[in-house]
Amino acid sequence: MTGERKPVRTLPPEVARKIAAGEVIDRPNAIVRELLDNAVDSGADSIVTEITGGGIDCIRVADNGSGMTKEDLENCARPHATSKITSETDLMNLSTLGFRGEALSSIAAVSRLRITSACEGSAWRLEASVVRDHLITPADLPRGTVVQSEALFENFPARRMFLKRPAAEALMCRQTFVEKALPRTDISFHFVQDGKRKLDLPKGQTLAERFTAALDLPESPALFYELHGSAALSAAGDAPNAADNSALPSDSVPNREDDAPSRTDGRRCDWKFTIIIGEPAVSRQDKKLLFIYVNGRRINEYSLMQAIEYGAQGYFPNGTHPAAALFLEMDPALVDFNIHPAKREARFKDIAPVHRAVSATVRDFFRSHTVAHLAAQTASYCRIQPELEARPETVPADGSVKNFSAASAAAENAAPAADFAPQYGAHSGDAAPSGASDNRRRFFRDSFGELEVRQSEPAYALPGDGSAATYGTASHEPSCELPHDGTVHGAAAGFGHDTAAAGVRYIGTALGVFLAAEKDGNLYLIDQHAAHERILYNAFIAQAGRKQALLVPYVVETADAREDEYLHSIGEQLDRAGFEAADCGGGRWEFSAVPIQWKGTERDLAADLLAERIAPAELIASLAATSSCRAAVKDGDVLDADSAQRLAEQALALSDPHCPHGRPLWKKISREELFAAVKRT
Repeated sequence: MTGERKPVRTLPPEVARKIAAGEVIDRPNAIVRELLDNAVDSGADSIVTEITGGGIDCIRVADNGSGMTKEDLENCARPHATSKITSETDLMNLSTLGFRGEALSSIAAVSRLRITSACEGSAWRLEASVVRDHLITPADLPRGTVVQSEALFENFPARRMFLKRPAAEALMCRQTFVEKALPRTDISFHFVQDGKRKLDLPKGQTLAERFTAALDLPESPALFYELHGSAALSAAGDAPNAADNSALPSDSVPNREDDAPSRTDGRRCDWKFTIIIGEPAVSRQDKKLLFIYVNGRRINEYSLMQAIEYGAQGYFPNGTHPAAALFLEMDPALVDFNIHPAKREARFKDIAPVHRAVSATVRDFFRSHTVAHLAAQTASYCRIQPELEARPETVPADGSVKNFSAASAAAENAAPAADFAPQYGAHSGDAAPSGASDNRRRFFRDSFGELEVRQSEPAYALPGDGSAATYGTASHEPSCELPHDGTVHGAAAGFGHDTAAAGVRYIGTALGVFLAAEKDGNLYLIDQHAAHERILYNAFIAQAGRKQALLVPYVVETADAREDEYLHSIGEQLDRAGFEAADCGGGRWEFSAVPIQWKGTERDLAADLLAERIAPAELIASLAATSSCRAAVKDGDVLDADSAQRLAEQALALSDPHCPHGRPLWKKISREELFAAVKRT
């Protein structure tokens, strides 16, 4: 009975240890995290991580670090045994990744733990046990430590039941491995899965090389840049000065020898940081490639992620996020990591100055490397346009204005420019040939798109098939251009091809969201995103079934058997929509074709299909709505007058004036209503 009195008892030690272990070790990747922390703290410069069966069957981490003596082995797997700290004050001056002394004891409580370590010319092996004394025997190991965990949750059937399939657990183990390897370019990391070497990260890489290799990015390290900033102290104990955002050499790495960061000029500082950030062409539609590290430990710190995005705002396409990593080295006394079981959160004494410095560093870098800045250094817009008008070959006979690359036009009107990044490190270094440097500069500029010579804002072209636009940068505000024939090719019935005869007069924009247009004596305020979204939605539905083959298939990996069953259940609808999908087994699906009107990435495809598990009958409509929302112009996008005119004409010709989510496309105000509102007769 719930009201029955029960005496208070102290739990047996083995029960208390299992409860504590559940807070630290919840799945295989938690073991990988703790063992890699210990390996890095040991001073190793080579670490090999091996997993079998997703880490459920076996996890093995070997390093060539300082090792442990027989006495250390006897104590290392006991609760709260650690070599990292000795007193309470050490908690506020942490220079290591591990410090609680609970990792090995927790692993021993939920798996079969074996540790072999060599130190001072002798090697010993420990077999840990929860219910009896640990067994220690002589071993043969030349140097370092090997930790092996087997049969995770073998004695916890309820916990083991909630683990995902081995492939999904292996993916999480790899992600944890990558997180630990990213900041430590002074250590070589190797990842082996089920006997196959999956990832090799040699020591001595640049941060950009480590970033692209560890995350298996298709982009070259040359598309990433290294930025630096710090807050210097004028003397020991003084308050920090304003953030110093000067750039350090591109091959510099964070100093890990001192407890507190130090500047290259010898002065100490409260903090310093290095940022690796990709060009706009490397942007993503989610934040999975945004990493924040503080003193070598990855944490979830929204304010610092926000600082990077604030700095990049206006230089990346709307709805996308930069691929970047912030490596912050901070005086340990200014940050507390002892607030989260997995150490994924931290408490800062004052994060505001760091936030401002990070944001300013990113913003200043992109401001100095945009097309607008390059054009201003070599030739103003006013100088470019008259020269272009004077060249007969740039103006077609029909009088229309031709698109051109502002960067190339600026180069023609000026002397050779200085090196592209005189203060910020591009990771190709001096070894790259000058031609490669020129190509990188051209790629950076072209990633912002081409600018159209007209008095209105520069435009980006939105193809008739509804594909996503490429961006212009002269004003740092994107604008778009709709097809010149006044229609979206293949759009569904509901508006005709002769919409120009509808008598629509475009007036202007309002609040960065609405197009103002006049038709038949009425004023219309048109939601530009919703209207474009509906047009693209109609095009998707009309062309459902038409496919575009992919040169490299998209791969979607399911997390469990239920997701596999769901994909099988919607196979017919996927085919009707225009997808070609094949179940390759082991939770791996390959999509060799997608609908011709579907717009997105491999990650988008996985999210569209598996995030909400749409009912089969609603699948095509849901995919059309999601894709069109992604590809449509966004709030704040600036349209040139011709594009806005065509969008207004098509929107007001739609038979269903609602977006796919049901919102109205426009607000109609009659002449009478407007006159009455201002009391005009």
